[in-house]
Amino acid sequence: MDAKELMPIVAQGALCLIIASIGLQAQPRVVLAAMRNTKLVLKGLLAVNIVVPVIALIICSILPINPFVRAGIVIMAVSPMAPLVQMKMWKGGLDTSHAIGLYVALILSAILFVPATLALLSVLYPGEVSISVEAVAKMVAITTLLPVAVGLAVSNWAPGFARRTAPFVMILGFIAVGLLAVLILYKEGGAILGLIGDGTLLAIVVTVAAGLLAGHWLGRPNPANSDALAMAAGTRHPGIAALIVHANFNDPRVMLSVLLFLLTGIVMTVGYLVWQTRRQRNGEHGSAAT
Repeated sequence: MDAKELMPIVAQGALCLIIASIGLQAQPRVVLAAMRNTKLVLKGLLAVNIVVPVIALIICSILPINPFVRAGIVIMAVSPMAPLVQMKMWKGGLDTSHAIGLYVALILSAILFVPATLALLSVLYPGEVSISVEAVAKMVAITTLLPVAVGLAVSNWAPGFARRTAPFVMILGFIAVGLLAVLILYKEGGAILGLIGDGTLLAIVVTVAAGLLAGHWLGRPNPANSDALAMAAGTRHPGIAALIVHANFNDPRVMLSVLLFLLTGIVMTVGYLVWQTRRQRNGEHGSAAT
């Protein structure tokens, strides 16, 4: 197994830890209630499964991007993921539970949305691109539903232990994300830089920004909903993307563009989280002053 194949696996492990840590902080009954919030789930589906793929498709059609690199970008755009945790989730509580409910509903939708979207977009790629519903369902179950279920089960049966354990599991997840970023830059930095000249980085930045902005706007006026939807739309599932790539492509540029998308998405979503945290803190201070 070479570095390009190993890195998505490391990414999956890191995100599994982060997702499990959120589950440890959540309240199962509130999670189920959030999954039944039809209005919020529909907004999430719009931001995650429609806005991001459409923007990726448009920007990749405009810029003179290599077809294999374009394939990697669009594949990431149609690979939704339960996102990186909000900074405020370190405290747990109702916001965490609502976010988990939303994310579970959205990732379940990926089981049907990903194969259907690829079927519609297959004409854009050199050769037919497809993936089975069963393959996506297996990936979603292992990398998202299982860690969520484990976290929620522990939270329900041993809430005190879950509360104490969650920060350590989360720290391990973020350490793994940091190590992943270093590994990508060390092993594939030169090859990834070779993709940037034709507008690849611009296309990725525009796609991620569109997801963050769409989620943020659709979540208004509730800041917690804005955070949750922005993270859902701004982050992608590297495991699903790698599964599609390995089933359909041999050209290394496809996987390299997936890695560049992954790294850029991490940087931009962390930047969004920092901005939102500071913005909300300043708003609280302003309210206290008045």
